[in-house]
Amino acid sequence: MTASRHIRDQARVLNVRLRLGLTDLVAIQAWANQTIAEDGGTHADLTDLCLATNAGERITLRLLSGVGGAPTALDTMRAFGTLRVDEQSQEELSRLAHALDPVLKEIEAAGGEIPDLLEPAMTLAEDFHVARSHGEGAVTDVEAEMRAVLHAVKEFAAELLQEPAKPFAAQLASTVSAIVVSYHTGEVLFDCLAALERDPAINEIVLVNNGNPVEILERVEDAYGRSDKVKLTGGGVNRGFAAGVNLGAAQATGHWLLIVNPDAVLQTGAVVALEGALAGAADPAIAGGKIFGRDGKEQRGSRRRRLTMRSAAATFLGLGWLKALNPGFVNINRNEELEPSDAVAMDAVSGALMFLSRDSFARLGGFDEGYFLHVEDIDLCRRAEAEGGTVIYTPLAAALHYGATSDAPLLEVERHKGAGLNRYFRKFAETPSEKLAARVLGPMIGLLLSIRARLRRRQRSSSGASASSSSVDGRRSGGVAPDGQPPGSTTAATRTDGSPLE
Repeated sequence: MTASRHIRDQARVLNVRLRLGLTDLVAIQAWANQTIAEDGGTHADLTDLCLATNAGERITLRLLSGVGGAPTALDTMRAFGTLRVDEQSQEELSRLAHALDPVLKEIEAAGGEIPDLLEPAMTLAEDFHVARSHGEGAVTDVEAEMRAVLHAVKEFAAELLQEPAKPFAAQLASTVSAIVVSYHTGEVLFDCLAALERDPAINEIVLVNNGNPVEILERVEDAYGRSDKVKLTGGGVNRGFAAGVNLGAAQATGHWLLIVNPDAVLQTGAVVALEGALAGAADPAIAGGKIFGRDGKEQRGSRRRRLTMRSAAATFLGLGWLKALNPGFVNINRNEELEPSDAVAMDAVSGALMFLSRDSFARLGGFDEGYFLHVEDIDLCRRAEAEGGTVIYTPLAAALHYGATSDAPLLEVERHKGAGLNRYFRKFAETPSEKLAARVLGPMIGLLLSIRARLRRRQRSSSGASASSSSVDGRRSGGVAPDGQPPGSTTAATRTDGSPLE
């Protein structure tokens, strides 16, 4: 796919988003300013779009049509790709239905085919109008129908292929810094570092020592002490994963940042695929890849749905059976679903294998260090989307995850997971009902996770199994247990999918 075609596709989607009120002239002007450098003078209207805020909406729409042509029904579906459906009020949904109605009718009048998923949307504006004369109950029914339509459209949009806009060779001219945050990782750390060091696409490795035995550090010094490619920092302070990555990013020199877990072995060609997936993507842009185990199967965390209170209950507390009553009780992990063949938009990817530009990382302010362990990667992806950016998953980039290589106190890990979820829900709660749920249910999730951890520890003790041999829980090996407690019989093995996923 050429850069020119990619720009045309983006212009059509922006055309629809502007008409639906999902973006504004400031964002379109910023896109034009960024895109004109890669366009090479192909689209003359891009120059005028750099003044979109002065031109006004009507002229901007005409200019976008000049760049991309008339929008199609697929462009309309892509336009909803980043819409936070559950956060839209009833009035906002009604406004959206009335704005969508003329767009779909124009596409149909021009001979375009309306996909089955969008067919119900063609009557929603009228349905809202009629329902208001029948009382609040009727309006609520139409609202629920529209949310269902938009959720289905978002799921479809996430499966649309995201083809690279530029040849990979042109992308590799910039430098890449790999950031590895290690806490009592063990032997596999050297497999991780060896794979990164021999990868020609990686120019620098920043190893953040959040706490490792002296003998491990001595071996790192022996192996890489004279290497110009490996930089050791951190001093053994267990600052948590988020703060560890931020420290590594501050000392990295590359244009791109590749975040890799210390018990994951990057596969050949992963950097090329990650960089290609982000070519032409709206900034701040984040890419993630496939994390698979020694059995060759994709593990949890690589690709995820939006984290909500209901999906958290289904994912971490085993309440997925409630999906029969409410579709919101769905596991956020998508590793059991059919794997895409190429890059696709995703709600969130894992911090265990994450790729983004230094500019995007800085624009987002890095990871939120209020998270010690877990959820910080989901938070970063959500903030990127809120900034008008893009989150992409590509199966063409992968890392082999060994798992069960770093020990951390089980109750501490679950406590941090609960605290991370609590922080996330409080941070992103917008409506009064969401804020109330965050205050009441957020701490309850943390309590239930702690209870579950105690029960698991008792089960392991009663069966005679060592907790350090288990890899059931999804934990990151970059920073755990702020008290610095060493590995022992009351610990649980960490895993590198980098997410609070059960």
